[in-house]
Amino acid sequence: MAPLRYPRYILLLIVAAATLLLGACTDTHLTSTWTNPEYNGVPMSKTAVIVIAKDENILRFAEDEMVRRLPKGTVGVAGYTMFDKPEQAKVDEVRARLAKDGFDSVLVSRLVSMDKTQTYVPPETYTAKGTPPPYYASFPGYYAQNYNMVYTTPGYTVENTEVVVETLLYRLPDGLLVWSGTTKTLNPQSKEELAQGIVYLIGDELKQSRLLGTPGK
Repeated sequence: MAPLRYPRYILLLIVAAATLLLGACTDTHLTSTWTNPEYNGVPMSKTAVIVIAKDENILRFAEDEMVRRLPKGTVGVAGYTMFDKPEQAKVDEVRARLAKDGFDSVLVSRLVSMDKTQTYVPPETYTAKGTPPPYYASFPGYYAQNYNMVYTTPGYTVENTEVVVETLLYRLPDGLLVWSGTTKTLNPQSKEELAQGIVYLIGDELKQSRLLGTPGK
């Protein structure tokens, strides 16, 4: 049986559709990191993880994931397990609770911005070229396959969503900012995917920084 052949214009339409889909792929990367040059203490070992978010489900998911990704030797505790309504807790109450429970650091993440943009990709016109296959020699074959026809890939709009999140590590009890990292995510498919991508990047950066966990690990 002869292999199935598609007119070139169909292949190009498939490529155009694939390009549209690839344009919506998720990408999370670090845009900046900073380590306080004045900090020269030993790695901190007990960290409260606090995510500032209105969606309680994603808040809990992100805090749990971050606790799991902390460097080895770090005791991590999700903020939602300590505060029933963290968004309503006063600063003094939070500090008092962290001091009482012996935390030497706190890791805080918050959404900085979420912007949506649209890019229009205009239509393109092509003409099929090349030597026609043998079965194009007759008029019926030529007509059926639309050989040498002029065709146009339709224009389309690509919508991109860009999410910026900052994560800060503070020493306790004095509240010294020790480390910060900013991530940018393009086209997250879900809040969970967004949180997980950020958590993995920040977790790896914290391991390399050696600011948390067991010294030398």
